[in-house]
Amino acid sequence: MSIVSAILSCASSSVVASVATEAWQNNAQTLEDIGITTDRRRASIIGQCAHESMGFRTRYENLNYSGDGLWRIFRKYFKNRAEADGFARQPEKIANRVYANRMGNGDSASGDGWRYRGRGFIQLTGRDNYRIYGDLLGINLIATPEVAAEPDLCWLIAAQFMARTRRSNKTLLEWADVPDTVLVTKGINGGTHGLQDRQHKTAIAFEALTGEATTAEWQALLLNAGFDPGPVDGLEGPKTRAAVAAAEAQFNLTGDALIAHLRTIV
Repeated sequence: MSIVSAILSCASSSVVASVATEAWQNNAQTLEDIGITTDRRRASIIGQCAHESMGFRTRYENLNYSGDGLWRIFRKYFKNRAEADGFARQPEKIANRVYANRMGNGDSASGDGWRYRGRGFIQLTGRDNYRIYGDLLGINLIATPEVAAEPDLCWLIAAQFMARTRRSNKTLLEWADVPDTVLVTKGINGGTHGLQDRQHKTAIAFEALTGEATTAEWQALLLNAGFDPGPVDGLEGPKTRAAVAAAEAQFNLTGDALIAHLRTIV
């Protein structure tokens, strides 16, 4: 099992992969205690969190919407398009309007919308959720909401969410065991937005955890080691083959021995 490889195979860069991996390793026992006990469950949380966070690159909700974006996504919170335009590119003002008087938040003047905006790999949002997950983890997230974006907490909150959220009489972790990425996705997203990418990331994380190297993992590891395999897209083309050949020559290793060596480079 290689958590390092699984996270790296889904990450947008080796830098963010290192941060996410260190956070996982810091909390490995707690994650197991919560229920992340099988490779299917590990792959599911890694794949889903990678999708939600753009490859572990972002841990904060982006509320810097244009007027067009506000009117398309949050239309019901504005009287008309002109009012929405008046909020454009003002993230704090937007959060305080669209998250007011729901999820345990106060009105727009309370500042709760901005204070308890989305944070973490799965975007914990709303005062009630900050209270619930803070209580589960023994942390006062109501008083210190910003810590929900710290990498260690990102994994722990995501794990607790998957352990306690149910769809069709099973928790998301139980659906991960099946495996049923569709129902896991519905539990996290409410629908199936980004399903193909979630399925892809979950699959390559599982293959990395179980020791099978996919083309995407080869590409990610080669890139991390300083070679240029082209895009990390899972497609074996001339650039990927050339990068493998260069790595073989540099390390004097091939096949399983080479992939094992590349997995040690963080």
